[in-house]
Amino acid sequence: MSWTLRGDLELFGINLPDKLPIDDWAAKLPGCTNTATIVVLSAIAFLKAEKGHNPKVNDIYDALVYTSTCLSVGYGDIFARTTAGKLIGTTLMTIGPALAAKTLDGPATHPKGDAQSEIMATLKQILARLDKESVV
Repeated sequence: MSWTLRGDLELFGINLPDKLPIDDWAAKLPGCTNTATIVVLSAIAFLKAEKGHNPKVNDIYDALVYTSTCLSVGYGDIFARTTAGKLIGTTLMTIGPALAAKTLDGPATHPKGDAQSEIMATLKQILARLDKESVV
């Protein structure tokens, strides 16, 4: 049995329409499975921490709204009230932008080293020209 994002979400009681090709999307986005896992696990933890203490957190969907909002813009209409909920929110707001960027950027078109090498070669050429002009 192979792992699927749909199957993982269904384990946590999140049922998506059959026509939604979420596994195809996840395969095309690097880091998507990691980000989805963090969102779901954080939502479960947030639900356990806040349910009964926070009138805006009644089910997993409320917790998912909170955690996904923390990963993106860091602000929504649900606010953590418990210490554990605040800690979860703080962690998500800290790592969220990096996770979202990695998930949505897609694969790199060329290695980072190539661009850095090109920049370094250009800087060396500029320095060589400046050295020649200062001698003359």
